[in-house]
Amino acid sequence: MMHASVEAVLNGLKVAVFMVDRDHQILFRNAASGQLFGVGLRGRKLDDFISSKKCLKAVDRVLAGKTQVSVDIKLQLVVPTSFSVTVVRMNPEAPLEDAKAIVSLEDVTHIREAEQMRSDFVANVSHELRSPLTALYGFIETLQGPAKDDANARERFLGLMETEAQRMARLIDDLLSLSKLQAAERVAPDDLVAIGPVLRRVIASLEPITEREKSTVLLELEESLPLVHGDLDELTQVFSNLIENAAKYGQAGTAIKVRAWVAENGLHVCVTDQGDGISPKHITRLTERFYRIDKGRSRSKGGTGLGLAIVKHILMRHRGTLEISSEPGVGSEFCVVLPVANLEELS
Repeated sequence: MMHASVEAVLNGLKVAVFMVDRDHQILFRNAASGQLFGVGLRGRKLDDFISSKKCLKAVDRVLAGKTQVSVDIKLQLVVPTSFSVTVVRMNPEAPLEDAKAIVSLEDVTHIREAEQMRSDFVANVSHELRSPLTALYGFIETLQGPAKDDANARERFLGLMETEAQRMARLIDDLLSLSKLQAAERVAPDDLVAIGPVLRRVIASLEPITEREKSTVLLELEESLPLVHGDLDELTQVFSNLIENAAKYGQAGTAIKVRAWVAENGLHVCVTDQGDGISPKHITRLTERFYRIDKGRSRSKGGTGLGLAIVKHILMRHRGTLEISSEPGVGSEFCVVLPVANLEELS
C-alpha cells in the first residue's frame, strides 16, 4: 500500500486521484475524489462511477505496459463536467500481473467554457462585421456600374452606405469598451458619484431618441440619495444603455419610468418600459455578448448586441448587480443595485 506521507500529499491536492489494480479495483482515493464522486469508494471499481470508455481504455493501456496516457473526457455529474485525465504506471518495474495505475482527474470545465466562449465571440464578431461589409461592397459595385450616372440612386445608396459604416463603427466602439472594461474590472473605482445628476444628464442627452420613438421619460428620485463609488463615464453609459433600450423597444407613445431609491442592500435605479415584454427563457441570456431575442429588429434599431454585456461588466467593476424582470405583453424592468459609499470610512 501507499506510504502515509505520500497519502498526505495526495489528500492535499485539489485534483481527484485514484490508485487502481489490473481489475480497476480502487486501492486508494484522495479527499478530492470523495468531494467529486462521493465517499466510500475504496473497494469498488473505477468503472462503477466513471462511464467514459476513453478513460477506462487509457487505464488499460497503462496497466498493459504504457508509462503514461493523457485524455480529455466529459462526465455527467451534477452538471456536465470536463476533465483532463492523466494515467501513470505506479510501479513500472513490477510484473504486469502486479501493475497498478495512478489516475488523476483535473476539472477543466472553466477552461473549456472559456475556450468555447472565445471561439463563439470571434465567430460572432466576424459575422457582425461581415454583414455590413458585404452590403458596402454591393453598394459600391452598384454605384460603379448600373447606378453610376443615376443621381437619385447614388443619393439613396450613399445613405445606406453611411448607415452600414455607422453600424460597424458602433460595433468597434462597443468591442473596445468591452476590452477596456474586462482589463479593469478587478479594480473597483473609488471616485464618489451622485446618481441623481447622472440620470438627469442621461435623460436630457437621449431626448432626440425618445422624441423619435414618441416616448416620454418620468424621473422619480428619492430625496437625499447617498453617493456611490463609481466611474462617472461608465455609470453614465450604464443608464444611457438601459434608458435608450427602453425607448427603442417600448411601445410608441408610452412612458418610461426611471426610479432611484436607497434600500438596505444599496442604491437602486430601475428603468421600466411598457414594451412587448420578454419571455423568461431569454432573460438569463440577455447579458451575453451578441445575444438578441429578435436579431432583425435589434439591427434595425441600431443595436450591436453588446449593450447589456457592457452594462454587466461595468456593474461587475462597480461591485453592483443587474436584476431583470419582465411580463410578456406588459413590459420589462431593469434594476441596477450599487453599493452605497461609506463616508465615515473616508473621513
